[in-house]
Amino acid sequence: MKKIIKISLILLLVGMAVIAAVPFFKEKRAERKYENEFKNIQESVTEKKSDVNGLVKKNKDCIGYVQIPGTTISYPVMQTKDKPDFYLNHDFDRNYSFYGTPYLSAYCDVKKSDNLIIYGHNINGGKMFGALEKYKDKAFFNKHRKIYFTTDKKREYEVFAVMSVNIHEFEYWKFVMARDKKEYDEFVDKVEGHRLWKQGDKPKYGEQMLMLSTCDNVRGDDRRIVVISKEKYKCPK
Repeated sequence: MKKIIKISLILLLVGMAVIAAVPFFKEKRAERKYENEFKNIQESVTEKKSDVNGLVKKNKDCIGYVQIPGTTISYPVMQTKDKPDFYLNHDFDRNYSFYGTPYLSAYCDVKKSDNLIIYGHNINGGKMFGALEKYKDKAFFNKHRKIYFTTDKKREYEVFAVMSVNIHEFEYWKFVMARDKKEYDEFVDKVEGHRLWKQGDKPKYGEQMLMLSTCDNVRGDDRRIVVISKEKYKCPK
C-alpha cells in the first residue's frame, strides 16, 4: 500500500512538473520563431542595402526600416492608420505575437510630420527596443548617436537627447506636426527639460525629429524610455 502511495505521489509530481513546463516551452518556441523571422528579414535587408521594397511587397503595412549601428536594433517598421496599435502584438506576417513589431504612430506622415514616433516593446535581454535601456548610460549614449530610417530613401538622424519620462507628465506622443516655429521650439524645450542626457545642438524648425519609444521596465508602467534624434540634414519648409 505504501509503495502504491509513493508511486502515485511521484507520478503526481511528474505530472505537475510537465504541466508547469508547458508554458515555458511554448514561450521558448515563440522566442525562437521571433528570432528566426527577424534574422531572415535582417539578412535580406542587409543584402539589398536597406532597400525596403522587398519587404513592402511581402506586407504593404511595412513603411520603412530602422537601424542603430552597434546595437541590436535593426527592424522593419510598420504602420496601420485604421488600427493604430495593431503591430503592438502582431509579427511581420500579421500573426499574433507577444513580441510585436516596431511601428510608426498612425498619426505620422513620413514626409510631412515634424516628429516621427516609432514604438517597440522592451523585451528582456535587449531584444526589440530593449536595447534602448542602454541609452541610460551616458557613455553608450555618446557612442551611439546615429539612427538610420529607410523609407523611399535612407535618412540619417542624430540622437540629441534621451528621456525616461512619466507619460502623465509629458505627453510627447501627441506632438506630430507643429502649427508654427513657436510651437516647434516649445516642444523641443520640453524635451530638453525632461532629458537624461543631451549632446549637440537642438533641432531647428524645419528639421524632422525621430523618436524611438519603449516602456521603462525598471522605473514602472507609466514611464517610457525615449531616444530623440533630429534629421542630420535640414529640410527647409
